[in-house]
Amino acid sequence: MRIRVDTGHIGLCSMALALAALLGAALVGNAAPTRAAPATAASETASRGEGETSAVEDGAYPDADRIQTERGITVISGNGLITLAECGADSLIQVRSNTKGLVCFDVELWPDYEGVITVKIPEVYYIKGDDHQVTADLTTGKGETKTYPIARDEWTPVGEGADPDNGPETLIELRAK
Repeated sequence: MRIRVDTGHIGLCSMALALAALLGAALVGNAAPTRAAPATAASETASRGEGETSAVEDGAYPDADRIQTERGITVISGNGLITLAECGADSLIQVRSNTKGLVCFDVELWPDYEGVITVKIPEVYYIKGDDHQVTADLTTGKGETKTYPIARDEWTPVGEGADPDNGPETLIELRAK
């Protein structure tokens, strides 16, 4: 951009102010500062094209609908450090359910972070830990939540597995450190 200034008609201070205003307008695209309205789900959807997704993380588990359809497991949310995995490796957290069979989770932790995944797996009776410190939250038929510490690399009885009088319990959350 070329600017021609006739210093005979404009004082030095006025010239500096005019140049600053021109450069500022060029940098911000002549946009006046405005306050944006908070985004709503409708405005987010309207501003994206068909099939595009938002880059805003909402904590929802990827492919949760597909997992529910294919495996009957409800995966609600998580921070990505504990993920649903194909069973087979001994290094996985393994969950035994009367209705869903064997369900496995992989843990990939970052230093000083705790992994978490929120799920709904009914009638869980055993959980095998991996090499992390794992806790599991299960709900009873009466709506009470119980937290079980899970042994490292061993099967831990939970729900009916811990005591047949407990009745069926649903796994709702796994945490690993």
